[in-house]
Parts: sequence; structure tokens; C-alpha cells
Amino acid sequence: MKHVIIGTAGHVDHGKTALVRALTGIDTDRLEEEKRRGVTIELGFAYIDFEDGTRAGVIDVPGHERFIRNMLAGAGGIDLAMLVVAADEGVMPQTREHLGILTQLGISNGLVAVTKSDKAEPDWLELVIEEIGQLVRNTFLEGKPVLPVSAYTEEGLSELKQALHTMVTGADEKQTHLPFRLPVDRVFPVDGFGIVVTGTLIEGSVCCGDVAEILPSREKAPVRSIQVHGESVETAYAGQRTAISLAGVKRGGIKRGDVVALKGTLNVTDTIDVRLNVLPGCGRTLKSGSELHLFHGTRTMLVKAILYDCDELSAGESCFARLKLKEPLPCKRGDRFVVRFYSPLETIGGGVILDSTPKKRIPRGSAAQDALVVRESGSAAEIAELAANELGRVFTEVDLRMRADLDERACQKAIGALTESGRIKQLMPGKYISSGTLAQLGEKCVKLLGGYHRAFPLRAGMNIAELRQKMMPDADLTGANAVLDALRDDGVIAASDKTAALPGFYAELTPAQSEIREKLLEIFAGAGFEAPPVDEIASMFEKTGKTGFQQVLENLISGGELIMLSPQILWSKDTFEKAVGMLLGHFGKEDEITLAQCRDMLGTSRKYALAFLEYLDRIKATRKHGDSRKLVKSGAQPSR
Repeated sequence: MKHVIIGTAGHVDHGKTALVRALTGIDTDRLEEEKRRGVTIELGFAYIDFEDGTRAGVIDVPGHERFIRNMLAGAGGIDLAMLVVAADEGVMPQTREHLGILTQLGISNGLVAVTKSDKAEPDWLELVIEEIGQLVRNTFLEGKPVLPVSAYTEEGLSELKQALHTMVTGADEKQTHLPFRLPVDRVFPVDGFGIVVTGTLIEGSVCCGDVAEILPSREKAPVRSIQVHGESVETAYAGQRTAISLAGVKRGGIKRGDVVALKGTLNVTDTIDVRLNVLPGCGRTLKSGSELHLFHGTRTMLVKAILYDCDELSAGESCFARLKLKEPLPCKRGDRFVVRFYSPLETIGGGVILDSTPKKRIPRGSAAQDALVVRESGSAAEIAELAANELGRVFTEVDLRMRADLDERACQKAIGALTESGRIKQLMPGKYISSGTLAQLGEKCVKLLGGYHRAFPLRAGMNIAELRQKMMPDADLTGANAVLDALRDDGVIAASDKTAALPGFYAELTPAQSEIREKLLEIFAGAGFEAPPVDEIASMFEKTGKTGFQQVLENLISGGELIMLSPQILWSKDTFEKAVGMLLGHFGKEDEITLAQCRDMLGTSRKYALAFLEYLDRIKATRKHGDSRKLVKSGAQPSR
């Protein structure tokens, strides 16, 4: 079933509330002050039932200039507009302003009801209808029905109701698959139900038991119960006027202007990039740096408008702009808003949010403009690719969804298309990176390794941990390793478990260094588990130069031919692997090994056995347990 909201709009005292009462039988003036003054102050809510069983919600919004804020709070949830013009007065200032607001909010269908037709002579009525035609020219109401009606004599009422029914049945279906979102326009306590909020559900569907998030505070609250048009329901759908009872919320914990949404689905921001429009009939100029009132959903706040690539906007003009908000705003890409001048208070225009979480630094140049063009009119895949490049790191589907402001279904589809085309790369289940970002990291990696090879020409490569930290200092270990694996697979780097180098790099030794290398390998191979300390070995090469010895020693360590158990104790690779084999044989029979057992197993001294075990502890192959050590089953295992 479609859930459609019809909203009234028009000048004060043009008969909106009386017309709604005649159509629905419901008096939307619910406040005593409203009845006394005969002016709608707060939003009024009703519903209209058609003969075929179709029901549509009706919002009666205030027309008086002083109550424009309440009018805007209601206009955000409207699907069909019913612009009301009194036959005895014709088009008035708020008529024009309300039409401009409806246009800026993206409402695309509606009609004009010419009320109080019983008070106007036929000739005068004809002039009013002609004036309305001029008013709606080049707006969404151009060519739509203009229907004279009287709420008192009921003349034209059936024709108006039939026209509304036709529009309701032809209205687009709401996107109920989206996460639910309800801008709050009323908050009040109810005995036995706790805090109740009301508003128009503008997206998704909400069920009893769902966990809602109150924004911008991000307080979580389970949905206790739901009512639609005063009737208890299990589920409310987009397009319905909805009352929700929230469990565990204290008085003052939520207020008008807040948003109730499915947790983790909406950004909260203090800066937005937008398409900003000035109304065609506006008599003022909007200058860059102007302070404005922003109206978004049911929220109102002061903002500062920074125009991109121009200094001012005149009537009918538009541009990209940044709005710096004085308060946090829950919003998403595609949301509509209205802006009014700070002083004097009058509507100047509105627009659409293009980026709800832009970079803090104001962008300059064509690249920034091109990015906003993509966000304004690009496909979901194009927006997702842009967002992936902007993230500039390893990301999850949730990361991309929030940055691109895409719903879950659209984001998953975009990821599939981008992965298939190679524009993003899946590093592991649930982890992705854009091809552009991977290429940039590859360039950075090549530059780092090139510099390292120049500084240490005899080392086999840079330590993996050092490279990871310098290339991606803020990345988590799993993601950074996945990037290095991808660069290795693509042939950008040559990497082992411990070192990385440029493809084709090798340490080229001089004849003298080659002689030292062979001598060192001979010494460590012959020494077995009891190799001499490094300082003692270094003294053997004083005549040939300690520098040459140190460089060759680093070459052997970085290449994995020597294993450094401690700064003074090194084993050859074969010796280390022999010890690991003996250790694994022991753990095949026993759960633990003591230092004494390890010493006896290796047939060496306590010094060497301890250095071996402490090295295994450092690489998390073993774990000390009292006086013994156990093999870490889920951790890194000693290499053989």
C-alpha cells in the first residue's frame, strides 16, 4: 500500500485548516491559542479516506510569517502539495514564499485549491485563476489542476477530492528498503509509554523492537510501540505520520529537530557541501560569507555560506557552496534544505546536500568541482568509486556506505560492479581498497624502498614492519599486510615474511666483502649452537675493516642467512631450523618445555638455550608459563 502525505501551503487566513476539516472531518487546530486567534501556529495532522479504501496523510502547515519555521518542519515530509489561494484575496506574499519553499524541497506534484470561492464574483475569480497561472509558471505546479472550492458550501469539494485521489494513486512508491529515518517535530511524555516522538517517516520502515539512534546525541533507544493515525501498529512505513514510544529515554534526552534513525546509518556533521539555489523572484543577493538560517527536516540552525568560484548569487542563480553549521546536523547526500536570510528574515532559496562529510579544508580547483558534479548527478558506482578514492585507505562496506551516502543495497551493487571492472580491489573478505589508492601506495612504497637500497646497499631489503609503518602509519596490521601482499602479487615489490625490496634488487658485494661473507658463513656453520659472540667475531676482521664486516653481517641477517637471537648471539639458518625441528619434536610428545630441558635437548649451554627460547617468545611462537614454555597454537610458529 502506498503511504502518501498531502501538505497544505499558502498565505495566512486563506482557509487551509477549514479546507482540511471539510476534506477529512478532522480539526487540525489543536491548540487553544490557535482556536482563539484563528491562525494555525503548530503543525496540524489529519488523514483523508477515499472511497476505494486508500488513505493519505494530511499536514496542515502554518501560513503566517512568524510561524514559517513550523511550516518548513512540515514541508519536509510532503509528497503532494496543495497550494491554497483565497478567492477573495488572490496571491499574497506567503503564497509566493511557500511555493518557493516547496520547489526547493524537491516536491514535484500537486495542485492549487482556490478557497472561499463562494465569496468571489465570477469575473474576480477568473482574474485570480489567471494570476495563479502566472505564479506557477516554470514551477512544478505549472499545468496542474486549479480548482475553485468552498469549505462552507462544499462547492467543488468532490472535484478536489477526486483530483487528490488521482494524484495519490499515481504517486511514486516510497523506498521502504532504506534504513528508517524520522525527523522529530513533537516530543511529549505519556504515562505508561515513556517518551513519545512524532514526525513523518521519510525513509524505510520501523518495527517494534528495533534499536533506534537519537541524533545528533547518538543515544540508543529501543522502539517500544508505534502508532499511525492514532492506531497501534507493529510496523510504520515511509510516508506515514508516525508516533514512536522510545524506551529508556529521559526527559530532555530528545527534542524537536532531532532525528530518530536506525543506528549506524546516518552521518552527523558540522559542515556540508551543497548545490545552493537562489529563488527566481528573490529581490536580494546572497554573498559569500553570509550568515543564513538553515531549515533541514524539522531542524533549524545558523550557518555560514561559502560560495565556490563566485562571490555572490543573484535571483535564479545557483552554485556549489560549503555551509558551515553552528550545530551538528544529522543528514545525508540528496537531502533538501531551505535557507532564509538572518536579517531580515525572508526565504532566499535552498538546495540539496551533495557531501555530508566533506574534508575540512575548502576544496579549490576543477578537481573539487568535478567531484561535486559526480555527487550531484553521477551513478551509484561513480559516487562509490569517488568515495573509495577519497577514503584513501583500506575500507569496509560500512566505511564506503557512510562516505558515499549510499544505502546498503546500492552500495553492495556498486562494490560488485567496481570490483568486477577492477576499479576497486578486494584485499580479503570484507576489506577493499580503490585501485587508485593502491597505485599511490605502490608509488610511495617504491620510493621508500629505493631510498632504503641507496642508504643500505648490502641489506637484502627493508624490514616489513618498518616499511608498513612508514607507508601506512594509521592502518591496522591486517589491512596493511593485505596491501603489501597485493603489491607483491602485482609485482610492485618483492617481499618475504621479514623484508621487502624492489623487484630485481640484490646486494652486490665487492670481492673483499664476498670473502668476508664466506668466512662468516663458515664460522657460524661450524659453530652450531655455540657460535662466538658478535664482538668476538668482529675482532677477527679488524685488519680488513670493521665497516666491511658490519655491512656484510647486516646483509646476512637481512637476507635470513643468519638469525639474530640476541644482539650478541647469532645462528646460521640451518642451525636455527635444526633447533626448531628438535623443539617441535619435543612438543609432539610434551605440552611444555623448561630451560633445562631445552639446554639438554640442544646439548648446549644455558646461555644459548635461553637466547633461543626468548627469541621464540618475541616472535610469539612460544609463551612463558611459570618456569616453562608452551607452544602458541594460534600464534606465529617458528619457521623451519
